[in-house]
Amino acid sequence: MRWLIVLLIVILGGCAHKPQPLPVRSVAVVFKSPSFKVAGSGFLQKGRRLQLYSASTPLLDLRLGKRVCLNGRCISYEMFNKKILSSSYPPTLIKNILSFRPIFSGQNRTTITGGFEQRFDNLGIIYKIYKKTLLFKDTKHHILIKIKEIDG
Repeated sequence: MRWLIVLLIVILGGCAHKPQPLPVRSVAVVFKSPSFKVAGSGFLQKGRRLQLYSASTPLLDLRLGKRVCLNGRCISYEMFNKKILSSSYPPTLIKNILSFRPIFSGQNRTTITGGFEQRFDNLGIIYKIYKKTLLFKDTKHHILIKIKEIDG
């Protein structure tokens, strides 16, 4: 009887739902702000992690969770904006960008071929996701984030 119970647990346990890992995409990235500049290719796990390399040398490991971890040093989203982007941005901005989701609660969103665009002329911001490319450009704060998925 004991063996029957163990056999049932093994059989049924093998059919248990296992969470699927988020897909990892190969990307080419340019990320520039007044205090931070990096360009390279690497891997993006949407909304979770961005790893960049140049000539097989690690350049960037950006992890998003409860806090933002940049090359192993973790800070709040607010502090990340203050140090890297702009303190005027909402805390969710970098997570929305790396998730390829609309920013600023989807305001000013228009559909374009292969994606969408958001323009905030009063803020100097243009944000586009089209085909396999993301572009975030803020001319007032001199910030550029461009991510292009690499087929492979």
